Amino acid sequence: MKRLHAAAFLFLLTPAFAQTEVAVVLSPRATEVEKLAASELTAHLALLYPATRFVVSGSAVSGPSVLLGTPASMPELAGYLQRDHPGTPDSFVVTTVKSRNTRRAVVAGADPRGALFAVYALLEKLGFGFYLSYSTQPPARQGPFNFDGWALADRPLAATRMVFNWHNFLSGCSTWDLQDWQNWIAQAARMRFNTVMVHAYGNNPMFSFTHNGVRKPTGYLSTTARGRDWGTEHVLDARSVIGAAGLLNEPVFGSTAGLVPEDQTVEAAAELMRKAFRFAAARGMGVTFALDVDTSSANPQNIIAQLPVSARFSVNGFQLADPEAPEGRAYYRSQLEQLLKTYPEITRIAIWFRNSMNSPWRGIKRRDFPPSWRTRYEQALEARPALRGDPDSPSMFAIARIVSVFRSILDESGHHSVELAAGSWRFDYMRAADAFMPPGVALIPLDYDYAFSSDPAVQAIHAISDHRRVIPVVWAQHDDHSYIGRPYLPFTGFASMLRRTGSAGFGIIHWTTRPLDLYFKSLGNQVWLSRENELLSATCDRMALDTFGAAARQQGSRYLPEWIQDAPMFGRETSDRFIDQRLDEAPVADGCRRRLRILEGVKSLAHSPEAAAWASYFEGLERFTMEFYHAQSAWHRSVAAVESGDAARARNELAGLSAQAVIKRYAQTIAHGGATRGEKGVLISLNLRWLPYYVALRQALGQEPLRVRFAPTVSEALAQAPGRNSFAFDADHHLWRVLGKDELGADVRSSNGGRACSGGLKVDRDIPVSLRLLGSIGLPDGRKEMKVELEAGSSIEVLADGTHRLDASHDTVAVQAAGGRVNFTLRPVHGTGFVCGIVLNPVSGQATGLR
Repeated sequence: MKRLHAAAFLFLLTPAFAQTEVAVVLSPRATEVEKLAASELTAHLALLYPATRFVVSGSAVSGPSVLLGTPASMPELAGYLQRDHPGTPDSFVVTTVKSRNTRRAVVAGADPRGALFAVYALLEKLGFGFYLSYSTQPPARQGPFNFDGWALADRPLAATRMVFNWHNFLSGCSTWDLQDWQNWIAQAARMRFNTVMVHAYGNNPMFSFTHNGVRKPTGYLSTTARGRDWGTEHVLDARSVIGAAGLLNEPVFGSTAGLVPEDQTVEAAAELMRKAFRFAAARGMGVTFALDVDTSSANPQNIIAQLPVSARFSVNGFQLADPEAPEGRAYYRSQLEQLLKTYPEITRIAIWFRNSMNSPWRGIKRRDFPPSWRTRYEQALEARPALRGDPDSPSMFAIARIVSVFRSILDESGHHSVELAAGSWRFDYMRAADAFMPPGVALIPLDYDYAFSSDPAVQAIHAISDHRRVIPVVWAQHDDHSYIGRPYLPFTGFASMLRRTGSAGFGIIHWTTRPLDLYFKSLGNQVWLSRENELLSATCDRMALDTFGAAARQQGSRYLPEWIQDAPMFGRETSDRFIDQRLDEAPVADGCRRRLRILEGVKSLAHSPEAAAWASYFEGLERFTMEFYHAQSAWHRSVAAVESGDAARARNELAGLSAQAVIKRYAQTIAHGGATRGEKGVLISLNLRWLPYYVALRQALGQEPLRVRFAPTVSEALAQAPGRNSFAFDADHHLWRVLGKDELGADVRSSNGGRACSGGLKVDRDIPVSLRLLGSIGLPDGRKEMKVELEAGSSIEVLADGTHRLDASHDTVAVQAAGGRVNFTLRPVHGTGFVCGIVLNPVSGQATGLR
């Protein structure tokens, strides 16, 4: 009885406080990052202890309080750090301090970012969950506030921990608005990554510059109406695609900065990125800007051609600026100074170039060098004979000239703290880059083949890392064939891998966010001392608790490891086609059904609305995967039957299948918990880069008419591997191919937006038209019925096996398909006519002849 009374007395006296206010105390010298840390701490604690008021104070208080800061802002905190992690950047300590009258806690960071990371680590210990695409909060605690659990210390095992999103696709950061950038940066910081990285192709409007009064040309941020990088396809109205209801509410999907008038694209994109980089800097995060230097769009000929002949040289007829010539150096100075003026938050510039020799600077040979380089190059090879046969040597020597001049210009202009790096795909460029790049320039290899754990990659990094920093970038997903589904399986023993190679840190490249969360969480956790090499099972267990709730934790801990180890990855974003490889349906379907049985247990125990939404999301993802594999496998079998001339079998393979239903399943799935920007981009990609090939096969089999709409289309001369197709969907969700001036060589006008035909292809002369299907299968030979949609008052002739006059009262003509195409000519009868569209049907009852 006495023990009980004593315990009760001690409980009331020390760990809990009846007070309704707790102060987080900052020094008057606190930095903005420390102030943010205090704000984050008080905001989250208020959710956990709703009965307690949390305030930020600039001076000591008599009640319970938290001292938050760094030795620089609050010198009395230095002693706490010296005991645990003296001087390590980003390290921190959280502890409690007993005094006679009250209790206090200390949140001390070795630097401001360390203080912020201390807050996030503490909040995770108290039950909050931080992931790439979302955060979770624990149930509110009843009773008074206490400092239970406020004891932790940690330091990073990797100095650079970088998240890297790459501009190009509709499903990546090219379509983000400021809130999307801020969410990405905030979640990265909450997971204790310390650097954000972006890449700019030469055509990206986020950076342009002017030299000698001439402006570098740029293209567009990718949208569904402009911008064509890497297979980006367009649609006349994004709201009309399959599954758009409730998810796509604007006619054009893209960043607001990508929708401005053409003459405002550069400033709009730059202003967006300025705000994003400022947001990152306000969290103490580094900003790495990857700047293309080797491609044609990164070397504007309109500027370089105006340099004196002595300041430029030619590679296969393409003009490049010599960085060591005075006028060439001035050209690079303009570029560098304007980049840093636009984005003063940049802490590292990564000079970026292709892995293959298919760009001007990477394809350079010794014979292309300016005369002043050749002797030095030979001397360098004599000192390193092994490099003489290295195909990367000439280009690395040449690009090192740019890097050397950049370093000199940075130092001359007072930007000594801005680091330089050189980056490219894979690891094979590194030996030559190490030989020729100036000291202090880090190398950033992009692990395209997911080979970081292989012996060649380990050896390539280890051979350099003792004298040059190497920051490998691994992939959470791959834009070539491993784009959706689960993320890659996280590396096991990742901290040890970095230590074994001597890597100075790491980065993770990605485009979408959900459902890549587990990959980022696993690698992010593994590189902190307290969770060094954390097992995937442990990460899954905590994610299951955070995501599905305590009751469903055990079932969730079964599901997540099975999903990330066994679920498929599929799809690509780098061409006109979302899928261009055969899929093995049977094992995937078996795995999906097995995991769905586990998810039944998760769903039955996921009690909160948030947990239920996550369980439904993963269930939908499994069902979508199974249905996609089934549909795609049937498509491949049908194509094989077409190619063997068996039309009946080809039709039978597609019987009962609906690609539209598969896309609707995906739309329903991503709606759970709120679709991310990337998921909306994937939804559009399925509509424009997968569905059209399913429809084209049905058209080849005579099961669906070929529908063509004439409307303006937009190309992009500077785009990498540009998308070539444009589409429209009607009210019944029928897919229409859209052809414009680039495709037809004739003037095409926009519709007035009404239901009646208006605008379209202007027929004021003979206009030859050739229609074919998408993909490799041609239109079946034989007679077709072609319905021509005419603007009111238009009268034209169709020249195809004779001359046929068409107007509003007579709009159908028979045409002949041969060689996989239908060819005809449109001719005006009186003045100018306008054709809005064409529908090509096989004649009823006709046997379909397949090529």
